[in-house]
Amino acid sequence: MLPTVGHLFYPACNVDDVAEGGKVRVVVEGYPVCVYRVNGTFYASGDPCPHELVSLGDGGVLDGEVVTCGAHRWRFNVRTGECYEDDDPSHRLTKLPCGRKDGVVYVGFEDGGER
Repeated sequence: MLPTVGHLFYPACNVDDVAEGGKVRVVVEGYPVCVYRVNGTFYASGDPCPHELVSLGDGGVLDGEVVTCGAHRWRFNVRTGECYEDDDPSHRLTKLPCGRKDGVVYVGFEDGGER
């Protein structure tokens, strides 16, 4: 079930597009997003690494719930957004609400918020 209060949800990809333990880069409503699948649960974040804006979906490595940027090896928790290399809040992943319905993964953006 998708949470609905305060968010607008858009289709990001099909469930089968993201292998278990994998990730995929997609563009949703013009916004680059990385969708992750960890233990059957889908997570989503903005695709650019908060450190140097390198694509996590195209060049990062997912190990469990930790994605490592391919450029400078910074690590982030895809479930919490936590950055393991720095405690600066601006270096956290931009987490997006995510859910699935009828074989489709949806990503939510704040209603009225910038995307």
